[in-house]
Amino acid sequence: MCYNSDIGFSVIAPPNDNLTRFLATWGALLSTFGLGWTFYRDLLDRARLRITVHVRRVVMSTDGKWYAVAPDLQVAGASAQLYVVICVTNIGRRPVQWMGWGAKLRKAKDGKSSFVMIPHMLPRVLKEGDWHSEYTDDLSLVDDNTKKITIWDSSGKCWYLSRRSLNELRKESKQFKLQA
Repeated sequence: MCYNSDIGFSVIAPPNDNLTRFLATWGALLSTFGLGWTFYRDLLDRARLRITVHVRRVVMSTDGKWYAVAPDLQVAGASAQLYVVICVTNIGRRPVQWMGWGAKLRKAKDGKSSFVMIPHMLPRVLKEGDWHSEYTDDLSLVDDNTKKITIWDSSGKCWYLSRRSLNELRKESKQFKLQA
């Protein structure tokens, strides 16, 4: 308690309230964490696609479904012809509609710098965790003139096969072309 002679009475000083300071700091930290978590969750809440492409042979199973097998795997009834098989998996949270696929070329071929593959079962909606495969017998897709293999969805977004995967595909193609 302090006595102030100017006003003629005593003023009680507020106690040093550590609990109020702690609760204010705790509330600020908790709300900041909540805001950061909301931004993080919203950024992850989108469609994400994983694209893999391989050189394969195709075979029909006893139940009538077509499967892709490695060219060096001996399977009864497998085709002798090699195919380029693209598999797209939705690893994101939102569904995405896969509309088509194709490639961009380094040098124009017949006056065109890109081409589109004729799909078998597209368009196709891929929900979370779903996958779908398409194939073509056009092995020029994996030659050195191919710059990018791309797919696109219904919103117009393009998804690309990574450069590393494209280089591995080229090596795989050359290896199996020599064996055939």
